[in-house]
Amino acid sequence: MPKRQKRKIFLLHPTRREIYKAICELPGVYFYNLINELTENERSNLSFGTLTHHLRKLEESGLIASTKIDGKRVYYPKRLRDPEIERTFTLLRNENARKIFLYIVNNENCYQNEIARALGLHHDTVSYHAEKLLEESLIEKEKETKIVRFSIGERGKQLLQGSLNLITAQFVHFLESKIKEGCLTPQVLDQTPTSVTIRISCPREDDIEFSINLKDWIFTEEEVTEDDDIDSSSTTAHPVD
Repeated sequence: MPKRQKRKIFLLHPTRREIYKAICELPGVYFYNLINELTENERSNLSFGTLTHHLRKLEESGLIASTKIDGKRVYYPKRLRDPEIERTFTLLRNENARKIFLYIVNNENCYQNEIARALGLHHDTVSYHAEKLLEESLIEKEKETKIVRFSIGERGKQLLQGSLNLITAQFVHFLESKIKEGCLTPQVLDQTPTSVTIRISCPREDDIEFSINLKDWIFTEEEVTEDDDIDSSSTTAHPVD
């Protein structure tokens, strides 16, 4: 089979397309998060081996890349989000890091012992995650005598504003060029700051409509379960459905 024909079939592969869609829509996604998302939403019935195979093919095609963060491999789409932004979202997938960040969001100029008491965490745990949040510019610190106070950092403000997870013209152009590599014809049917729908057509093949809908992180008041140590008025982050 000619190389170009192999490439065309690769771009039309339904399972690989769904995996790519999920990676675009889930910032900072780990391998196990990815397979859980795909199976829970009944997009596909994947084994670990099958997912590993498709991820390798997507990397070889230049559509995605991966890196290790804290010993765990994270997958992200090329040209959509900066790898540093992927690291930010990955960090906030940790429950304690997320709780600490949210406490600082709602309690500007708070200090470490205050956070530890409010969240029921050991002060060493707060110190560890606060350093990680500082590294990603999600928070800032200011020392007053012997007390270090925390506030929202520049990237934290961008996250709250929803400006870290957007469909750009550069990304859409990148997708179109990748589709054209496989002798397919792309047509952008709809594009917003957080979504894009592309029709893929090719002679003697059925047209395919491929959509990516980004889920930005929002912060809403939610009831806390009895297992949580924090107050019921606390704020929790979750992706928009």
